Amino acid sequence: MQPTNNQYYSSISRRRNKWSVLFCVQVMLASFSFVGQALAVNEFELATDAQAAKWSGYVNVGFTRNIYDSESYYAYQAYNIDSRIDYKANWGNVLFTLGGEKQTLHGKESSFYDPLLEYRTPLYALTDTVSLKGSLGVYLPAERESKLDRLQYAPRIAAYLFWSPLDNLSFYFSPRYRYNAYQYKTAGERVLVEQQLDGLLDAYWQITANWYLDMSGRYRISKNYYGRRLDDQFTFAQELGWSFKPDWVLAVGHNNSGRFYNPEVGTSQGFEIYDKKSSTFYLSITKYL
Repeated sequence: MQPTNNQYYSSISRRRNKWSVLFCVQVMLASFSFVGQALAVNEFELATDAQAAKWSGYVNVGFTRNIYDSESYYAYQAYNIDSRIDYKANWGNVLFTLGGEKQTLHGKESSFYDPLLEYRTPLYALTDTVSLKGSLGVYLPAERESKLDRLQYAPRIAAYLFWSPLDNLSFYFSPRYRYNAYQYKTAGERVLVEQQLDGLLDAYWQITANWYLDMSGRYRISKNYYGRRLDDQFTFAQELGWSFKPDWVLAVGHNNSGRFYNPEVGTSQGFEIYDKKSSTFYLSITKYL
C-alpha cells in the first residue's frame, strides 16, 4: 500500500484552516498511590496532507495544580514547558519532543522529562475514513527519577489508527510497547518496570471554528524484570481548547489516574473520573511555529 494524501485528512485540514488543533501538555502528578506521569496529547496534526511545511513545531507553557491545600502532604503545584520539532518528508516524519517542570511546593524540585526521538511513517489510507501511521522511537534519560534508577534508554514501537466518521469528529487508537533498559533490575527496594504496553483512545470534537473538546483514555499494563505483572493503570483526560488567534491555543484540562473497578475488591480499589488524591487540573497556552 502506497502513502496517500488521503481525502479524509484533507477535510480535517480544511476545517482547521489557519490554525492547528494539536495541543500537548505533559503533566506530572504528586507522589502517591496510582500516580505517575500522565500525558494528554492530540496527534491529529500528523494526519495532514503532503503540502504541509517541512519544518514545524510548538512551544507550550502550563500550570498544573490539584485541590489540596498548599500545606498538605498531597499538595502538588508546578509550572511546565513542552516543545516539539517536526521535520516532514515524503518518507515520513522525524520528531523530537522535550520538556520539563518546576514544582513550587514542598521540595520545589525541577526536572526535565525523558525526551523522545521518534520516526513516524507516511500516512497510509486503509479506507476513505481510516488511515494508519507507524512509529519507532526511543526515550532518553533526562528525568530525575530516570537518572536515579539508572535508565539507559527506552525504545518504543507504536501505531496510530485514525478514523473520522464526521467532518467535526475524529478518533484515533494508538497501541504502544516500551522496553526500559535499566543498568540494574532494582533501585533500592523497588523492582523496576521492564516492559510497558499501552492502549490510548482519543476523541476530538471541533465544536466551532475556534473551540474544541478532546477526551482520551489510556490503559497501561506493566511487568517488572522478574516477569511479575504490576497493577494495571487507567488514565482519563479531558481538555477544552480555544484558538484566540492564529497559531495560538489556550486550554484547560483535567487528568486522573487509577485502576478500573474490581468487583472482587470493591469501589475503593476502582477508578473514578474524579478523585481528590489523583486528579490534577491545568491551564496551558501553546504557540505553533
